[in-house]
Formats: sequence, C-alpha cells, structure tokens
Amino acid sequence: MSSGQTFAQEMGDWEALRTAAHDNAPNLPDAQRALAAFEEILVQVQEMKARQRSLTAARQETTQLLGKLMVDGRDLAMRLQAVVKSNLGPKSERLVQFNIAPLRKRKGKSKDGKPETTPPPETKPAGEPGAVAPPVETKPAA
Repeated sequence: MSSGQTFAQEMGDWEALRTAAHDNAPNLPDAQRALAAFEEILVQVQEMKARQRSLTAARQETTQLLGKLMVDGRDLAMRLQAVVKSNLGPKSERLVQFNIAPLRKRKGKSKDGKPETTPPPETKPAGEPGAVAPPVETKPAA
C-alpha cells in the first residue's frame, strides 16, 4: 500500500485505474498485457483480504474458546489437587510434586509476635576481667 492510504482507499484507486484502462483500451494497445496481469493480481488481493477477514473472525472465536477452556482447566486442576491432598494427607511431602504446599510446623513465636531467637552471649575483649570466650560452633552428628 502507498504510505498514508488505507486498504479500502487503495482498492478504490485500483478499481478506478482498471475501469479507466478498460474505457480507454482502444487508445492503449500496449497496455493490454499489463492490464491482464494487474487484474489477476487484483483478484488475488481481494481473495487474500477475504481470507484475512475470515481468519480474524476465526482467531477471535478461538480466543474466546481458549479462555473458556482455561477457566474449565483451572477448575479441574483445583479439583484434582484437592483429591490428591485428600488421598495423601495435608502434611505429606509428596504434595510438593503436585505443586501443593504441605502443612509444616511453624517456628515458635514469643509473646510479642516475633520469632523466638536466643541473643548471642555478650563477649568482652580478651584480657578484661570476666571475659568469656565466644562459643565454638559444633555440628550435630548425622
């Protein structure tokens, strides 16, 4: 298409060109081959535009059907996950394989609602009276 023209405008221009060429055919003996090729392309363009419109409608219909299938699929996925959770139990670690978080024990909380932690013992610089060496971390036996 020419820049700035819509498809409909260009088709109008092409139809006008075709009509003018037919009206002046006796004066344009050398244009007959070009006119025949142009008319052939014009028909192909019109057929392709009709196909494009059909495909646009099909795409829109397909999009709507896909949306409905996705809603149905989500519902069925939740139902399947519920059945799996019911059969395996809510605490089973196998639930992870089904993209379901198993129930696990929570870490304890203190009265103020923060997780319980033990503060590190105060250490004084070595050489001060009452200095305590920092605790050595040990790993539990496996």
